[in-house]
Amino acid sequence: MTSKTPIKAGFIGLGSLGAPIARRLARQGFDLIGCDISEAMLAAFDEPGTTRSNDPIETARQSDMLGICVRTDAQLQSLAGDGYLFEALGAGGLVLLHSTVSPELARELAAQAKAVGVGFVDVGSSGGQPAALEGKLSLFIGADDADLEKARPWLEAIGSQLSHLGPVGRGQEGKLLNNLISIANYGMSASIIDLGVDMGFDRQQLIDAFMAGSAQSFALRVGPGMVQPKPGAIGAPASLQGLHDLLKKDVDHCRDLPVSETLALSGLVAAADVMLARLRRAAVEADGQARPADPNLTVDAYFEAVRAKDIDAWMALFAEDASYALPNGQSFQGKPAIREFQQMVFGSGSPFPTPGARFVGAEGIAVEIEAQLPDGSVRNTTNHYRFDDSGKIASLTVYMRG
Repeated sequence: MTSKTPIKAGFIGLGSLGAPIARRLARQGFDLIGCDISEAMLAAFDEPGTTRSNDPIETARQSDMLGICVRTDAQLQSLAGDGYLFEALGAGGLVLLHSTVSPELARELAAQAKAVGVGFVDVGSSGGQPAALEGKLSLFIGADDADLEKARPWLEAIGSQLSHLGPVGRGQEGKLLNNLISIANYGMSASIIDLGVDMGFDRQQLIDAFMAGSAQSFALRVGPGMVQPKPGAIGAPASLQGLHDLLKKDVDHCRDLPVSETLALSGLVAAADVMLARLRRAAVEADGQARPADPNLTVDAYFEAVRAKDIDAWMALFAEDASYALPNGQSFQGKPAIREFQQMVFGSGSPFPTPGARFVGAEGIAVEIEAQLPDGSVRNTTNHYRFDDSGKIASLTVYMRG
């Protein structure tokens, strides 16, 4: 750092990434206040030469630069408090946002900050805890030129690759694309290994063989292990579910990216959704529950039961509190009501369905159907299935098509 006077820096959010960044800043000469509302997180931040606070507003008042690394959009909005945090920092201050949130939210907060004379830099960070401590993070930066120059001592203290991608919001968008690549690759790698195990291969032997060949990648090295139960807290259901929720937040933001390449985005999101589904399954298995049913197999069994007019097999596919909605506005809630209606359908000569295109996504499975009615006419519909964590049908909505 070139300045002889240490920069007064506050850092709010001392979690898995925030704490290492804050430690690195302190070790690089920043006069740092670590802040977190979690007493456990605050107690764990024992970096020599720093002070600690559980009051974000007071932390902002005592700072010239303020780092933020909270987990969710809601937490960030609550922290900002309609601009009160920026007012506490004061005109001439600078906010550096290290959270991964909606790009639009970053832009909204930047506008709030600007209204009270506070600069704003959004900084997507990639590399994890070791890279943060060593000052080797890759940074995706959104800022105007003046704020970027002011932030440079901070950014150069923690990052080895600084990519200025444009104004505020672009750092978030760059980080989301980075995370989408990672999560999609994790999902594909975990799935490939699952396929191999299903075929009778030894899991680790197969990973080692792939890593020695052209399939080698960071995702293959770590992805399959992310969904494996482990002893202790790391493999506990809450931990696996927590990882799922963290990744899902980013994937959901990616769904809203403003792109015209919708086919490319949908393919990547679908691969990322595979990883999310696999983490949900891992959490259930770690809790000692049965493996969730494969939703695709549930859909196959649905059509088999309809063709056989087997009400018991058909109803076994539904969750107890499932809902069933028809194109004419009729809807049924719960298995007893659904069974009563479907028995009437089967008894009156139900349509014979021929499933067509199938679309799998985060919101379930949609299947286009051509159904021959008892009078010989044909009806085109789309069934949209949503599933609970066990793989049973939580809701079925039937839409008319064309």
